[in-house]
Amino acid sequence: MDKIMDKPSLTIIGALAMACFSTGVAAFTWSEATIEDLHQALNQQEITCEDVVKGYLKRIDAFDKTGPDINSIITVNPKALSLARERDKQQDKHQALFCVPVVVKDNINTKDMPTSLGSSALKESRPPTNAVVVDNLINEGAIILAKANLDEFAIAMLGLSSAGGQTRNPYILTNGPGGSSGGTGSAVSASLAMVGLGTDTGGSIRIPAAVAGLTGIRPSRALADLRGVAPLSITQDTVGPMCRKVADCARILQFTEAWSTPERKQQIRDALARDGLKGARIALIAGMFPEKIDTNQPYHDVIDNALKAMRSAGATIDIVVLPEQEEILSGFKSLAGYEIKEGLNHYLTEWPSDKDAHIRSYDQIFSSKGYAPTTEEWLTLYNKLGNKRYDDPVYRKNIQGRQGFIRAQLNRVMNGNVRYDAVLYPTITELNVPIGQNTEGRKNVSLSSFSGLPAVSFIAGMTAGDNPQPVALEFLGREFSEPELISLVSGYELHHPVRVAPKSTPELKTFEIMENKAP
Repeated sequence: MDKIMDKPSLTIIGALAMACFSTGVAAFTWSEATIEDLHQALNQQEITCEDVVKGYLKRIDAFDKTGPDINSIITVNPKALSLARERDKQQDKHQALFCVPVVVKDNINTKDMPTSLGSSALKESRPPTNAVVVDNLINEGAIILAKANLDEFAIAMLGLSSAGGQTRNPYILTNGPGGSSGGTGSAVSASLAMVGLGTDTGGSIRIPAAVAGLTGIRPSRALADLRGVAPLSITQDTVGPMCRKVADCARILQFTEAWSTPERKQQIRDALARDGLKGARIALIAGMFPEKIDTNQPYHDVIDNALKAMRSAGATIDIVVLPEQEEILSGFKSLAGYEIKEGLNHYLTEWPSDKDAHIRSYDQIFSSKGYAPTTEEWLTLYNKLGNKRYDDPVYRKNIQGRQGFIRAQLNRVMNGNVRYDAVLYPTITELNVPIGQNTEGRKNVSLSSFSGLPAVSFIAGMTAGDNPQPVALEFLGREFSEPELISLVSGYELHHPVRVAPKSTPELKTFEIMENKAP
């Protein structure tokens, strides 16, 4: 990709700079840019869609496999530039996601690129059609820029795969990216794309969003459109956006929900126009916060400041007790280990293998050894669990009674003497950890995963010091209450903007981005 750009034209760059100066409009910058920034720049003819895509490809070239070596991308779309040129030729440029470069987790089917699931055994696997959520974004003008690294088969939380290697966290390069959508999280945080898609079974959108300083949405399970998405747990799987600003996530969410309607899309858009914190009633579940000790004081300082900011913005925050909290967080179990084998067997036979010669069963994957050594123990365990799941009392307990039990306890909190708009707790209960370690503070995310209710993880703030790290909070609401949760996070961003871009992936200079347009 080092030959994407020709030498820049100083005349063109100077003209662009002068035009921006004379109109009082800031020039488009790729780092931290939002969809609104993009469309404003395009509408004012500051930049073309081709320029935009070239800029992100240049950032991938500069930062992903060289420089800080974020290593968040498995495959770059070879058609990205030609697609951008087609967008520039369109007569109608008013699509909701016109020219928005998206990075997609590599367990979501894309016909222009392989879908590896992070496994070297499937590195050339080429489903012939896109996942429905991908087609939805493309139909609204988005450009699928690249496929993101993940924990292979989405079964772990280390950001490691045999197809993509180890992803790094852009804030502290020796830390992990969370998982399993860690590649998407690191890529979006480093502004290697504008927005991203991840999958969340037991926290795999929200945990990497938390450590990457992003907003990540796990939608209501009933609204998950999983057609063309490699399964981990058909009971728990969801697809959702990961973004630097909640407004971008809202714009993506409109087109990733199943069974959506124009009225529903309007509700999501309207959520951004409200100051969601003003007059909000929030139930803070104190038992889901870690005990304050000297070593985690920086973490608690961020949380305390965030709660103070919410109250100052007009929210009422009551400390509540979640009934049966220990049973909810420790007494139930993810169904991924029980359901992945059957799910992959079905997924791998959805298209013929005569063209791509892809592996067509879980057993063939296992015998191929086409995965990282750390994955083998998971595949071995899950093979046993999958073969006997209907005879396993743990599986029966979780498939039959878990969701109803948890929802009943949450209902007691949210619809008791006081009706709350959402419950609030930390996404994870500690700061990020070094590469190779699993955060021990991730049980909280199971509240949404096990209940099927929507949750939005958002950046509460950054720790102090020379190497700041993000700390995240999570709002959980009633089924289908995504607009209300988005409104709460939007209100928080309005009153207390806190995201800081990673130092490891700064804005490239204009002359490193722009193409020579001289005739």
